[in-house]
Amino acid sequence: MAAVVAAAGAQTPPDSAPTGPPRIAVTVSRDAAGALRPPVVKAGGALAGGVFAAALHDGFPVRYGFRLELRRSVRILPDRLESQVEWEAIVLLDPLTNEYDLVRSSGGEEHFSSQAALEHALAVPFSVDLMPRGGEQYYYVASLLIESLSLSELDEAERWLRGDLGPALSTRGDVGNSLGRGVRRLLIRLSGLPRLGLESRSAYFRP
Repeated sequence: MAAVVAAAGAQTPPDSAPTGPPRIAVTVSRDAAGALRPPVVKAGGALAGGVFAAALHDGFPVRYGFRLELRRSVRILPDRLESQVEWEAIVLLDPLTNEYDLVRSSGGEEHFSSQAALEHALAVPFSVDLMPRGGEQYYYVASLLIESLSLSELDEAERWLRGDLGPALSTRGDVGNSLGRGVRRLLIRLSGLPRLGLESRSAYFRP
Protein backbone atom coordinates (compact mmCIF):
# COMPACT_ATOMS: atom_id res chain seq x y z
CA MET A 1 0.00 0.00 0.00
CA ALA A 2 1.57 3.26 -1.08
CA ALA A 3 1.85 6.17 1.31
CA VAL A 4 1.16 9.77 0.37
CA VAL A 5 3.99 11.64 2.06
CA ALA A 6 5.58 15.06 1.80
CA ALA A 7 8.62 16.60 3.41
CA ALA A 8 7.71 18.65 6.46
CA GLY A 9 10.04 21.53 7.16
CA ALA A 10 13.41 22.48 5.78
CA GLN A 11 16.28 20.03 5.69
CA THR A 12 19.21 20.72 7.98
CA PRO A 13 22.45 21.47 6.10
CA PRO A 14 24.43 18.21 5.81
CA ASP A 15 27.55 19.36 7.67
CA SER A 16 27.49 16.65 10.32
CA ALA A 17 25.69 13.36 10.78
CA PRO A 18 22.79 13.11 13.25
CA THR A 19 23.81 11.61 16.57
CA GLY A 20 22.15 9.04 18.77
CA PRO A 21 20.82 5.52 18.21
CA PRO A 22 18.36 4.63 15.43
CA ARG A 23 14.87 5.81 16.34
CA ILE A 24 11.48 6.73 14.90
CA ALA A 25 8.81 9.11 16.21
CA VAL A 26 5.30 10.17 15.22
CA THR A 27 3.79 13.44 16.41
CA VAL A 28 0.34 14.99 16.24
CA SER A 29 -0.32 18.74 16.24
CA ARG A 30 -3.03 21.28 15.49
CA ASP A 31 -3.12 24.53 13.56
CA ALA A 32 -3.94 27.96 15.01
CA ALA A 33 -7.66 27.27 14.59
CA GLY A 34 -7.43 24.00 16.51
CA ALA A 35 -7.84 21.74 13.46
CA LEU A 36 -5.90 18.50 13.48
CA ARG A 37 -2.88 18.43 11.17
CA PRO A 38 -1.69 15.26 9.38
CA PRO A 39 0.73 13.23 11.51
CA VAL A 40 4.47 13.77 11.07
CA VAL A 41 6.87 10.83 11.05
CA LYS A 42 10.59 11.29 11.62
CA ALA A 43 13.44 8.79 11.72
CA GLY A 44 16.86 9.50 13.16
CA GLY A 45 20.25 7.84 13.46
CA ALA A 46 19.49 5.53 10.53
CA LEU A 47 23.15 4.52 10.15
CA ALA A 48 24.24 5.16 13.75
CA GLY A 49 26.36 2.49 15.36
CA GLY A 50 28.03 1.64 12.07
CA VAL A 51 26.40 -1.74 11.46
CA PHE A 52 24.34 -0.65 8.45
CA ALA A 53 27.10 1.64 7.17
CA ALA A 54 29.41 -1.38 7.29
CA ALA A 55 26.86 -3.48 5.40
CA LEU A 56 26.74 -0.83 2.65
CA HIS A 57 30.53 -0.84 2.38
CA ASP A 58 30.44 -4.65 2.18
CA GLY A 59 28.18 -4.40 -0.87
CA PHE A 60 24.79 -5.02 0.76
CA PRO A 61 22.05 -2.46 0.04
CA VAL A 62 19.92 -1.38 3.01
CA ARG A 63 16.12 -1.16 2.98
CA TYR A 64 14.09 1.19 5.19
CA GLY A 65 10.51 -0.03 5.45
CA PHE A 66 8.13 2.47 7.08
CA ARG A 67 4.58 1.82 8.26
CA LEU A 68 2.13 4.18 9.94
CA GLU A 69 -1.04 2.80 11.53
CA LEU A 70 -4.09 4.71 12.69
CA ARG A 71 -5.71 2.94 15.62
CA ARG A 72 -8.98 3.68 17.38
CA SER A 73 -8.92 3.31 21.15
CA VAL A 74 -11.58 0.92 22.46
CA ARG A 75 -12.11 0.62 26.21
CA ILE A 76 -13.18 -3.02 26.47
CA LEU A 77 -12.16 -4.72 23.21
CA PRO A 78 -8.66 -4.59 21.68
CA ASP A 79 -7.90 -1.33 19.92
CA ARG A 80 -9.02 -1.31 16.31
CA LEU A 81 -6.73 -0.77 13.33
CA GLU A 82 -8.56 1.82 11.22
CA SER A 83 -6.08 2.21 8.38
CA GLN A 84 -2.39 2.14 7.54
CA VAL A 85 0.10 3.31 4.92
CA GLU A 86 3.51 1.93 4.01
CA TRP A 87 6.47 3.27 2.08
CA GLU A 88 10.06 2.24 1.51
CA ALA A 89 13.49 3.59 0.72
CA ILE A 90 16.57 1.69 -0.42
CA VAL A 91 20.16 2.88 -0.01
CA LEU A 92 23.05 1.66 -2.16
CA LEU A 93 26.73 2.58 -2.06
CA ASP A 94 28.62 2.89 -5.36
CA PRO A 95 31.99 1.23 -4.70
CA LEU A 96 33.67 3.19 -7.51
CA THR A 97 32.61 6.71 -6.51
CA ASN A 98 31.95 5.99 -2.82
CA GLU A 99 28.66 7.89 -3.22
CA TYR A 100 25.24 6.89 -1.90
CA ASP A 101 22.03 6.42 -3.90
CA LEU A 102 18.69 6.78 -2.11
CA VAL A 103 15.70 5.38 -4.02
CA ARG A 104 12.20 5.93 -2.63
CA SER A 105 9.03 3.98 -3.40
CA SER A 106 7.39 7.28 -4.34
CA GLY A 107 9.66 7.34 -7.40
CA GLY A 108 12.29 9.79 -6.16
CA GLU A 109 16.00 9.10 -6.46
CA GLU A 110 18.75 11.14 -4.77
CA HIS A 111 22.55 11.00 -4.73
CA PHE A 112 24.80 11.92 -1.80
CA SER A 113 28.56 12.28 -1.58
CA SER A 114 28.79 11.64 2.16
CA GLN A 115 27.22 9.52 4.87
CA ALA A 116 26.29 12.67 6.82
CA ALA A 117 24.29 14.03 3.88
CA LEU A 118 22.52 10.68 3.48
CA GLU A 119 21.60 10.54 7.17
CA HIS A 120 20.18 14.06 7.05
CA ALA A 121 18.04 13.08 4.06
CA LEU A 122 16.72 10.01 5.89
CA ALA A 123 15.98 12.17 8.95
CA VAL A 124 13.79 14.71 7.12
CA PRO A 125 10.30 14.53 8.74
CA PHE A 126 7.35 13.51 6.57
CA SER A 127 3.73 14.56 6.80
CA VAL A 128 1.56 11.49 6.10
CA ASP A 129 -1.95 11.65 4.67
CA LEU A 130 -3.64 9.38 7.21
CA MET A 131 -6.43 11.15 9.06
CA PRO A 132 -9.30 9.79 11.20
CA ARG A 133 -12.86 10.17 9.96
CA GLY A 134 -14.79 9.74 13.19
CA GLY A 135 -14.87 11.71 16.42
CA GLU A 136 -13.58 9.05 18.79
CA GLN A 137 -10.22 8.66 20.50
CA TYR A 138 -7.30 7.64 18.27
CA TYR A 139 -3.53 7.27 18.23
CA TYR A 140 -0.82 6.50 15.67
CA VAL A 141 1.79 3.76 15.69
CA ALA A 142 4.87 4.28 13.50
CA SER A 143 7.28 1.45 12.77
CA LEU A 144 10.53 1.21 10.84
CA LEU A 145 12.27 -1.97 9.71
CA ILE A 146 15.91 -1.50 8.69
CA GLU A 147 17.51 -4.50 7.02
CA SER A 148 20.35 -5.40 4.69
CA LEU A 149 19.31 -7.03 1.42
CA SER A 150 20.64 -10.06 -0.38
CA LEU A 151 21.02 -9.81 -4.17
CA SER A 152 17.72 -11.61 -4.75
CA GLU A 153 15.92 -9.28 -2.35
CA LEU A 154 17.47 -6.28 -4.07
CA ASP A 155 16.25 -7.49 -7.46
CA GLU A 156 12.72 -7.92 -6.12
CA ALA A 157 12.81 -4.54 -4.38
CA GLU A 158 14.03 -2.76 -7.52
CA ARG A 159 11.27 -4.34 -9.61
CA TRP A 160 8.71 -3.35 -6.96
CA LEU A 161 9.97 0.24 -6.95
CA ARG A 162 9.62 0.32 -10.75
CA GLY A 163 6.11 -1.10 -10.54
CA ASP A 164 6.97 -4.34 -12.36
CA LEU A 165 5.39 -6.50 -9.65
CA GLY A 166 1.91 -5.04 -10.16
CA PRO A 167 0.72 -7.44 -12.89
CA ALA A 168 2.21 -10.43 -11.07
CA LEU A 169 0.40 -9.54 -7.87
CA SER A 170 -2.93 -9.10 -9.64
CA THR A 171 -2.49 -12.47 -11.39
CA ARG A 172 -1.13 -14.66 -8.60
CA GLY A 173 -2.55 -12.84 -5.60
CA ASP A 174 -0.67 -11.79 -2.49
CA VAL A 175 -0.41 -15.13 -0.70
CA GLY A 176 2.31 -16.80 -2.73
CA ASN A 177 4.29 -13.61 -3.07
CA SER A 178 4.11 -12.96 0.68
CA LEU A 179 5.26 -16.50 1.42
CA GLY A 180 8.20 -16.05 -0.92
CA ARG A 181 9.20 -12.81 0.77
CA GLY A 182 8.88 -14.47 4.17
CA VAL A 183 11.20 -17.33 3.20
CA ARG A 184 13.80 -14.94 1.78
CA ARG A 185 13.69 -12.74 4.87
CA LEU A 186 14.08 -15.81 7.08
CA LEU A 187 17.18 -16.77 5.10
CA ILE A 188 18.53 -13.23 5.50
CA ARG A 189 18.03 -13.43 9.27
CA LEU A 190 19.85 -16.76 9.39
CA SER A 191 22.67 -15.33 7.27
CA GLY A 192 23.54 -12.83 9.99
CA LEU A 193 22.91 -9.71 7.92
CA PRO A 194 21.89 -6.77 10.16
CA ARG A 195 18.21 -6.20 10.81
CA LEU A 196 16.54 -3.78 13.23
CA GLY A 197 12.89 -3.05 14.01
CA LEU A 198 11.76 0.20 15.66
CA GLU A 199 8.34 1.37 16.84
CA SER A 200 6.81 4.48 18.39
CA ARG A 201 3.30 5.67 19.16
CA SER A 202 1.70 9.07 19.47
CA ALA A 203 -0.34 10.43 22.32
CA TYR A 204 -4.09 9.83 22.31
CA PHE A 205 -6.13 12.47 20.49
CA ARG A 206 -9.59 13.29 19.19
CA PRO A 207 -10.18 15.00 15.81
